[in-house]
Amino acid sequence: MDTQSDPTYQGGGDDEEESLSDSSLSDCPDWMFEDFEGPEDDDIFASRAPDHARKLFKTLRAFVKSNKKQRAEERQNEENERNRERGEWYSEVDEDDLQSKRGSDDEGGPDSLVWSDDTDMRTFEMVVGLQFPTRKKYREILRDWAVRKWWDLKFLYNETAKITATCKHGCDWRIHASPIMKTSTYQVKSLRESHTCAHRYQNRQANYKYLGKRIENIIRDNPMEGLESLKNKIRRDVEVECSRDKLYRAKRYALELVKGDIKVQYHRLYDYYATVVKHNPTSNLILQVDRNLNPLVLQKMYFCLASMREGFLACCRPIIGLDGCFLKGMYKGQLLIAIGRDGNDNIFPIAIAYVEIEKEETWKWFLSLLLRDIGSADEKGWAFISDRQKGLVEAVHSLAPTSEHRFCLKHMYNNFKGKYRGRI
Repeated sequence: MDTQSDPTYQGGGDDEEESLSDSSLSDCPDWMFEDFEGPEDDDIFASRAPDHARKLFKTLRAFVKSNKKQRAEERQNEENERNRERGEWYSEVDEDDLQSKRGSDDEGGPDSLVWSDDTDMRTFEMVVGLQFPTRKKYREILRDWAVRKWWDLKFLYNETAKITATCKHGCDWRIHASPIMKTSTYQVKSLRESHTCAHRYQNRQANYKYLGKRIENIIRDNPMEGLESLKNKIRRDVEVECSRDKLYRAKRYALELVKGDIKVQYHRLYDYYATVVKHNPTSNLILQVDRNLNPLVLQKMYFCLASMREGFLACCRPIIGLDGCFLKGMYKGQLLIAIGRDGNDNIFPIAIAYVEIEKEETWKWFLSLLLRDIGSADEKGWAFISDRQKGLVEAVHSLAPTSEHRFCLKHMYNNFKGKYRGRI
């Protein structure tokens, strides 16, 4: 029978409809067995409203999504079962199990297994059930604890959902931690305390940031501590060996902890300026920036406190020393300074300036502001002493032509010795 030539054909008889409704499709919704096409209709949705089509696609998406979720849960259950067979912990635990670890029977009360910043790391021990507020805090304490135990770690998993570490040198020691019920709180879930490795002085966990925190008090007491002295103290106190490059980075990081981050201080120059002007209004501070750039870039800065100026005028000799030096930190440039001599022949600072390049124009800018604060050379009779800085001789001769200007004998001796080395 030619079904296409028969206009009364409606897509199959009763036998075909029964075959489509067998047990293999029993889970499908009833609307999937409806015959949407008519005898002269090729579009399945021609006789349906647009809302029905959207509802159909929405139902299909929900059906596919539920199947994907079910398959994902099955895979997770299989993985957890394999972990149980290997004797490993997994992160999907019940809340009742977590609460039972902090029961009142534990020594120290219900909060005895919650990390506290007041804990003494010299006597600290990692235990199962210990909770940390964040993943970062757990990593920090784990590193410190491992270094103090003379253990080097190898991370099998270092992810947001779990952190698993073993001994790097092959013993059975292992620790595993993960979040509690999808929160930021990290908890130690398992710990094998069968570490059998010997003490090693090479430990990658003792990086420069960790060493910088350990030597922070040493650098605070003596910022000029030498690298060899630091190396000996780290070997004695931390019991690890470190290279000279790591020592340098650790000392620099310790200086940042003591003095503060230079980037933050650079961005707070306006705050510092406002504070000085508020509490010492007769001081002279000038900030000059390049407003054609975004963010703004500092070009020049002049700094003269009122107490420095008044102390120089009241107690110091009429001799002004001028010098400049390179800035070797993150922000390059030149530092210009004017100093005096008090009655005890001690150095007395007068004014400081920052400039991008040392040249005649920048020295003229600095000297003009200095003479405006302390008085002109003709009025006060200032005498200047300096070395042969770039543009300094011309700047002094231009702004103070009647003043005495002499060169520093020590600089002249060093220049002579460098140019005529070994000659009598």
